[in-house]
Amino acid sequence: MKMNDPGLSGTRPRQARQANTAAVLQLLAQRGPLARGDIAKELSLNHGSVSRIIEPLLSAGVVRELAEQSTGVGRPRVPVDLDSSSRYAVGVHLGLERTTAGLIDLAGHCVRTLAENRDPADSVATLRHAADLAAEMAGSAPGPVLGIGVTAGGEVDRQTGRVVRNDVLGWTDVRVSGPLRERTGLDVVVDGNVSALLGAELTFGAGLGRHNVSYLFVGNVAETGFLSRGGGTSSNGIIQGGFGRLLVPGLTDGGHGRFGERGTDVALLAAARSAGVAASSLTDLIRLADTDTDTVASGLLEARSAQVALVADTVFDLMRPDMIILGGSGAPSDRWLEAVRDRVETTPPHTLVRPRSRGNPLVTAAAGLVVRAFFTKGTAEWVA
Repeated sequence: MKMNDPGLSGTRPRQARQANTAAVLQLLAQRGPLARGDIAKELSLNHGSVSRIIEPLLSAGVVRELAEQSTGVGRPRVPVDLDSSSRYAVGVHLGLERTTAGLIDLAGHCVRTLAENRDPADSVATLRHAADLAAEMAGSAPGPVLGIGVTAGGEVDRQTGRVVRNDVLGWTDVRVSGPLRERTGLDVVVDGNVSALLGAELTFGAGLGRHNVSYLFVGNVAETGFLSRGGGTSSNGIIQGGFGRLLVPGLTDGGHGRFGERGTDVALLAAARSAGVAASSLTDLIRLADTDTDTVASGLLEARSAQVALVADTVFDLMRPDMIILGGSGAPSDRWLEAVRDRVETTPPHTLVRPRSRGNPLVTAAAGLVVRAFFTKGTAEWVA
């Protein structure tokens, strides 16, 4: 794995040092612990350069040295590893019925979460309470906090930190980053749900170390995120879109319709109610299907799996990703992942996986926006 950019030789020393620091952090996150010599070999750097990168990280506590390992030849090797408890990030998810905040470490472990029900139509009150939750989370952190990540559905402008449009919440042009930054004094990153979910999988989960990955999110909305090799490992190199307009077979009839009308969680629960299934939530429906206590519920999940397989084939035909992550309720258990794999026609079944990032997925994804930026930018002030 060659993570350094050969074009760095012409850049200024500070930029090169930051890029190489980012490369070391990413390598340790993906494959640590590693001895300095192994780091130098992997990144095509000389030993002196690696030492100049490692020493400030050691002083800041971001990495730590482990016990010497003797190979019987030459000097003992001293592995270095990322200290996941050295820095923390706050994540805030702005959902339909509640705001959820959490605190994660550099390995994506969730330390704590809080949730608050609220009226989504009142954006001012929502953001004020979200800022309070974020401040409480940051204040409870066992160590330094890098910043706050915020996720929301709909169209999100990451550069300006605002929700451009979210039809579910009823928001148009709502600036999110300002109230949280003013309340906490921390840097704030705002992004769409699927972009953040894919970023978390690339940082902590199934996509760790990969650069050609698609994420299909199935829920009340149908959205996709994609990172190609051309996008590199930049924190904002993920393309987000939707697949709600794709035509899929219906859940209970022989007709076809748009996935956004026939395949979402809303459509699945509506079909369950019409069929007389005693499930008041998607969790109930999945439980009934998983335990085979209701054949109608199982049939509905089988039909949904056929829809998701068709979507996966379409994405694979268009983008040829190395991995397709099925998030949300796209493959809610290993059983239904296999059901999708059995139904794909052009997608290699092994490329289909479930998410592996820990904790509350959207909270981890939100906080992961900050951790991913930390790993990919190697910003000097973050390791000071």
